[in-house]
Amino acid sequence: RGWVRVIEAADKPEVPRRGVAVFVAITSLYWISLYVFVPILAPYVEYSGGTLSITGVVLSAYGFAQILLRIPVGIVSDRSGRRKPFLAFGFIACMLASLGFVVAPGPWFMLVARLMHGCSASAWVAFSVFFASYYPPRETVRAMGYLTICQGLSVMVSSFIGGRLADLWGWTAPFWASAFVALVGFLALGFVKERVSGPAVRVSSFHRLRSVLRHRDLVLASAVAVLTHYVIFSTIFGFLPTYAQSIGASKTELGILTMLGTLSGSVVSYLTISWIYPRLGPRITVVLGQVGIGGATVVIPFLEHIGPLYISQIVSGFGRGAAYPVLMSLAIRGLPNSDRATAMGFFQAVYAVGMFSGPIASGWIGSYAGYSGLFFSVGAVAGLNALIALCLPRRDESKR
Repeated sequence: RGWVRVIEAADKPEVPRRGVAVFVAITSLYWISLYVFVPILAPYVEYSGGTLSITGVVLSAYGFAQILLRIPVGIVSDRSGRRKPFLAFGFIACMLASLGFVVAPGPWFMLVARLMHGCSASAWVAFSVFFASYYPPRETVRAMGYLTICQGLSVMVSSFIGGRLADLWGWTAPFWASAFVALVGFLALGFVKERVSGPAVRVSSFHRLRSVLRHRDLVLASAVAVLTHYVIFSTIFGFLPTYAQSIGASKTELGILTMLGTLSGSVVSYLTISWIYPRLGPRITVVLGQVGIGGATVVIPFLEHIGPLYISQIVSGFGRGAAYPVLMSLAIRGLPNSDRATAMGFFQAVYAVGMFSGPIASGWIGSYAGYSGLFFSVGAVAGLNALIALCLPRRDESKR
């Protein structure tokens, strides 16, 4: 029995609590800086002269930049063995992008600034892999769950604050707040320590990418994630705020709407890693999440008051909170540390296609078929995604 305890202790190395706490705080600053203005972003673009289709193009720029950058970020990070420089880049790019929105003379200048926000979000590859390194491989789901909770709570807080700031001090106040928080986060990186070590084997970028693409779970998780983000960036982070404003919601209520969706997602993320996932496994957990997202989306055109809209986004948040940490963990599960940033870069670049195509396609559909056609089409995508999720593994094979 004594030897068993020794083996179990070696298999579960101690997690550095202080390092985790500091990293979580910095990650919170990162997401606050990226999302404090999101509840008023689409309405602000329309206020500045953008149509639904133009607004869709501006919103989609965020995903387009990530499609281009996330795989290179992952490959370079793995080849260099460094994560921290990419974190610093993320904060600097966000600060410049938010200041760009402050001085933007119109929607097309906002397009450039939103591209820069996408460049900032590409650093999430390094954030994810850096945080996973604090935990043993078999606790990857737990690590990704904690990171998802951190992300959700940060977006929740920033969403409420951003809507309130816009009501009190005007459209540009949330962008000023974003730039300030990004600066604080950049300075806080001085408290993060990184053990610099090169990869075990230096191989070409193409060979490394081809190698990780043999990982079936990564490919399946990416396929589900791309449609999930198509839905998310067409609704809660896309046109849902403009629809809410059309039925009379204030800027503060727009912030509350996003806050409730992210709060419910954070709660379910915790339940997922502690109770749902261990009992239901990857497949059923993600399928149920997609059903919740789709159901909450198709009812939106029938909701003409902010109260029922709140409830729909709480349900949608439940679905996102169940699916996202599982998909993130599947993307890097079973891979060596030297390949994890490449795999995460591929995963996040693929789902960024949904972030890019969702707003463009939905904005185009909405310009011809109105909000009803927009949300019905997005709900159909969520239904299709539930069927694709049936191909995910039934059990977590890393624990067998």
